[in-house]
Amino acid sequence: MNNLGNLQLLRVCTQCVLREFCKASGKQTTIAHDGAGIHICRKGRSIYHQGNAGGQVHILREGWAFRFTVLPNGRRQILEFLLPGDPILLPLLLVPYLPYTVHALTETALCTFALKDIDREAQAAKAILRRIEVTCAAGLIRNEARLAEINQRNSQERTAWLLLLLFGELKKRGYVEGNTVPFPLSLAHVADALGITVTHASRTLGSLRREGLISLTRERLTVHDEQTLANVALLPTAPPAG
Repeated sequence: MNNLGNLQLLRVCTQCVLREFCKASGKQTTIAHDGAGIHICRKGRSIYHQGNAGGQVHILREGWAFRFTVLPNGRRQILEFLLPGDPILLPLLLVPYLPYTVHALTETALCTFALKDIDREAQAAKAILRRIEVTCAAGLIRNEARLAEINQRNSQERTAWLLLLLFGELKKRGYVEGNTVPFPLSLAHVADALGITVTHASRTLGSLRREGLISLTRERLTVHDEQTLANVALLPTAPPAG
């Protein structure tokens, strides 16, 4: 792992909501094959199925994942893209099952914890339980705000908003090189996150490229003009650097 990778991993570990339970904090460790430990999930594989009574919670150590639900008409609605450092299935500590599925968008490394162990320890340490509750509540508030942001924009504004959201988060977490960040999303991912068709997603991204605001090449997003992109997204200013 290079120095940039070490810094990213250190950031994930020091900000982890479950850091007290981790025996691999800030280190690379042997991959575990059962129970708690570090697990590899291949691209496209399921991490959690909607409605299951899960026995584990995870922290996304490396890679990307996404939460989604399938509507009665068969269409997929992506609820959130998950980046390194994000908890996965943390609300299972508070509710018996979750109304969405989680898939690995890229190959991922997951820090995995047994639900029963976390629950037992958290009940004994009220400060930890409080932090878990605050993290879950913050996620709910954030997702409600995202829903409002998407619903009040047209397709081009939504697309610019999504690009800036991910660009800002990746910058804050140390995954930016110049003005370029990883961007492994397909057109289908963008469309299903924004409630538009793949054709419409292609057109809006193409329009932003032609205007010179962004470049998308080899799963990398380059933002050439944050402020103008923010104007397109109906944001007053470009998001601050992390």
